[in-house]
Amino acid sequence: MKIKTDHKTKTYRIKILGIVQGVGFRPFIFNLASGYGLDGYVANTGEGVILEVNSNKKKELDKFIGDIRLKKPGPALIEDLEVSEIAFKGFNGFMIRESRDNKKFQLISPDLATCSDCLFDISNKDDKRRYEYPLTNCTNCGPRFTIMEKLPYDRPDTTMRDFKLCSHCSREYSDQNDRRFHAQPVACRACGPRVWLADRNGRPIEEKDPIKVAVQKLKQGSIVAIKGLGGYQLACDATNSQAVKELRARKRRPSKPFAIMVKNLARIGEHYFLGEAEKRILSSPRAPILLLSKKSSDHIAEEISYYNRMEGVMLPYTPLHHLIFKYLDIPLVMTSGNRSEEPIAKDNDEAVEKLKNISDYFLMHDRGIYSRYDDSLAKVFDGKEMLLRRARGYSPYPVKIAEDIGDRQLLALGAQEKNTFCLLKKNYAIISQHLGDLDDADSLDFFEETLGAYKRMFNIGNIRLAAHDGHPLYETTRYAQRMPYRKVPYQHHHCHIASVVAENKIEGKVLGFAWDGTGYGLDKKIWGSEIFIYEQGSFKRLGHLTEKEIPGGEISIKKPYRMAISYLYRIHRFLKSEEIFSDFVLENLKHFKKIISPQEIQAIEAQINTGFNSPLTTSMGRLFDAVSSAAGLTQEASYEGEAAVHLESVAHRRCSLAYSIAMDGFLIDDIDLFRQVTEDIKNGVTPDTISSKFHNYLASVILEICKKSGIRNVALSGGVFQNHLLLDKAFRLLKENNFKAYTNFKVPVNDGGISLGQAYLAALKFRKES
Repeated sequence: MKIKTDHKTKTYRIKILGIVQGVGFRPFIFNLASGYGLDGYVANTGEGVILEVNSNKKKELDKFIGDIRLKKPGPALIEDLEVSEIAFKGFNGFMIRESRDNKKFQLISPDLATCSDCLFDISNKDDKRRYEYPLTNCTNCGPRFTIMEKLPYDRPDTTMRDFKLCSHCSREYSDQNDRRFHAQPVACRACGPRVWLADRNGRPIEEKDPIKVAVQKLKQGSIVAIKGLGGYQLACDATNSQAVKELRARKRRPSKPFAIMVKNLARIGEHYFLGEAEKRILSSPRAPILLLSKKSSDHIAEEISYYNRMEGVMLPYTPLHHLIFKYLDIPLVMTSGNRSEEPIAKDNDEAVEKLKNISDYFLMHDRGIYSRYDDSLAKVFDGKEMLLRRARGYSPYPVKIAEDIGDRQLLALGAQEKNTFCLLKKNYAIISQHLGDLDDADSLDFFEETLGAYKRMFNIGNIRLAAHDGHPLYETTRYAQRMPYRKVPYQHHHCHIASVVAENKIEGKVLGFAWDGTGYGLDKKIWGSEIFIYEQGSFKRLGHLTEKEIPGGEISIKKPYRMAISYLYRIHRFLKSEEIFSDFVLENLKHFKKIISPQEIQAIEAQINTGFNSPLTTSMGRLFDAVSSAAGLTQEASYEGEAAVHLESVAHRRCSLAYSIAMDGFLIDDIDLFRQVTEDIKNGVTPDTISSKFHNYLASVILEICKKSGIRNVALSGGVFQNHLLLDKAFRLLKENNFKAYTNFKVPVNDGGISLGQAYLAALKFRKES
């Protein structure tokens, strides 16, 4: 119904904040307003979307506003909607106006998986322009943040600027009734980016049917690098053991599990346990890699994940992926296109340079990628989605916290490993995508490149404080020292707990368990099993494991048997045994005779005796290493946490036995625990039972300490709590005993969540100082 303009007509300004750019929001508003017969306009701004409309019927206007919330595009998210009456303006009809760049704060949509309409287009033989066109997209799907160079989100400010729209695409772009109305990456075969297959040196070898030829190469056992949304992926036949072994050898990734991509949900359900939550997450526009429990592993090569009970699985999420699986029924390994621990390659020349010794072929296209993005990794825990790596599909969408810092802005630089940074603006914690370990020049360049991009995108120019880890040798600490802002260090494990408090908006006292591998303590020792009382930004260290040496420092992380020897050293000393220490070790752990010589044991003993390169630690991660090694599982680790993963994987799920708990107040006697483990080993107890008793013991320790403290709010964070078995047991015990259990879901429980904790503690500092 057309609303007539008369003397009662008023003009209203409606300002909408949230993810409202790059998701078809202006076309949606145009069609909705036209349906209501409203006169006015809608425009993107640097802050969100603004519309001004004339109306002489308040009820009609209220219904229109209600429909904005109710009928908004699926990928859109409305954070705030403000309505105000302004001076009357004489509009004639409704239109979409050019974007306004007013340099304000605007939330940005992550990249989105291919929608069902675009899947129909690439499958429709009657659609000559988009049938099997691998870069098809619309306002409901496709690239967003990865192609965006600055706001507002318009084509000239994306990597699509050089692709001039053909007459057909231009008509779609301009037609308010078309789902590609103002879709910035819109393209077709006639005017858009093209795809081709190249050899390992980047020379084109197939341009007519590059996807079909790439599929043939994959079937023949080749490794193909595929250009995705946020960078290259390395693919091979997941059913071909030799191909998977070759990929592991070339990528120098001997045992860390690979993710696989499977054609559809039905195929996934044949081999993995799928609940409704798992189906929903896999099929969502975010389309992460999801950890799923195996039903059987006979459909893929053993080398994908070896002994792991769970595997990372994802569905195709770009038209290119879907077209590959049109001609392929087997699952594919789909892993990051990088050399081990380096940033993912995003540009064609860069990919050839870095991946030519890994990949046999390259499936390339010439749509540019501005921001590198890895695939996100998630699992279902406690019925909810839990992120373990936050990247494509989730970042840069912020986490809202309770603290609003107003016009001030702060930067939290995160940790050394699994790095993310966090920019805090108002109460929006804008957390970067997973950046990886900051161990080399390429990683640091990636960090700086991404930080610069985020500051431009979100108009961050008034940073008052740089929060960083307390470790003096972390690259993020060094980076902070070079910045022209006030610098404040925060203790690593404090930030793990603060991240849980921030995400869950917990009020009152919290008992926090921060369990991980290593973190720099306030006493300059290596912490990692910390138990804190937290309240209003303050921490009291309540308990932890017994201190013991890490003989040789970093080398013990790669060789877990050294930590087992460190524990045995403490037991040997406690018993005041006169037996030669190397004999004592080999008597208690007879299988060590195959992996270590008496001479190496004596060298480790000397390191512990003198303290040479053997810092004291309370690390829970190192306890997992020691038990895994003692149980005969992992003696040398090729990736962080491998020994702990192996220990969890073998646990007997129905075993209710547990080791006896010995504590002095809130101090956990893990030396006594290890003594019990070695007794079991000498008595022939199998590794699955040892693992079960160990996990049951730790869950019981958490409950016992909670009961002693009397604090009902309990936060669990740190890399150790990636362990699904332990976290599940602890949550169950806590809930059964009327405790409120919290952990990280929106940010990783590992060091990927540290930046949020730093930002939250810095925000509290701002409040106390104001």
